[in-house]
Amino acid sequence: MMHKSAETILVGDVGGTNVRLGLAHRAANGKICVEHIRKLPNDDYNNFAAAISDYQADLKTMPRRAAFALAGAVDEGRVTLTNRNWTISEKNLQEKFGFTHISLYNDFAAMARSVPECAPDDFKMLNPGTSDFDAPILVAGPGTGFGMAVLLPLENNWHVLSGEGGHQAYAPQSSKETEILHILQKDHDFVSLELVSSGSGMDAIHKAVCMRLGQAYKKCSPKRIRELALTGDAASLDVCTIRANAIMGALGDMALAAGARGGVVLAGGVAKRLQDFIDTPDAMARYFNRGPRRAYVENIPVRILQKPAAALYGVAALNMDTNDG
Repeated sequence: MMHKSAETILVGDVGGTNVRLGLAHRAANGKICVEHIRKLPNDDYNNFAAAISDYQADLKTMPRRAAFALAGAVDEGRVTLTNRNWTISEKNLQEKFGFTHISLYNDFAAMARSVPECAPDDFKMLNPGTSDFDAPILVAGPGTGFGMAVLLPLENNWHVLSGEGGHQAYAPQSSKETEILHILQKDHDFVSLELVSSGSGMDAIHKAVCMRLGQAYKKCSPKRIRELALTGDAASLDVCTIRANAIMGALGDMALAAGARGGVVLAGGVAKRLQDFIDTPDAMARYFNRGPRRAYVENIPVRILQKPAAALYGVAALNMDTNDG
């Protein structure tokens, strides 16, 4: 596919916790380049426009074109973030910053579209398998929430199907996990995969584990819980292993549902931070244990995407796919 424009685009990845912004263009060799990347904590700003203004202060000139990936459903040019009380609209941003063209995309659509733009060393292999290059690729995983998208190969490019698989019901597979589910159900009418495995559900799962163990709950940072888990602390280890097992079990289900013989890519900040607990025989067994369809998923390559700014490359690619013809 020919790409005609090398115009610089302001690109952004807007999650529930952080905003990443950068300047993207397509180089002469066809590769997407993203420069001047900044990570901005959402808590430092009242809204997304304030974060853009902060970023703009460091630029000599502001691009006239913008594309943003956002952790929420896009509806007629507007997005309300799933895990942050921000509503973002194309019209308001265009009026404030004078963009001649602006596009909003779901964050996991951008994450999925980034996969073909990434280099092999941007991934960690969990299961080698054999890719069917004509088949869909599943991209899913937890950050502040839990995202999911499917990447479909076309003749000369890619098409992304966004989904809401992170809001499927949590499926416990052991007596311990069933007990945790019942504890969570006391405070939650619906216990989702996102609640159990994402950053937004961290405190809830930690409280449930402490209740099951008869321990007093004390709020703890995710980093500290991971550190304690690696030392063998019972509650912290349960938190990390329950989350890792939930993630990998869900990926197995999603891979079957999507026919993802092109590969499975685990993405999201929480997934990267839980690698020590995901890359274990127990967690991988949750992915492989698909009854009579075990061989189907065993042959699918599974990788963790480790490039922090991947979604910026993905949102740039989505925008260029549409506008650079």
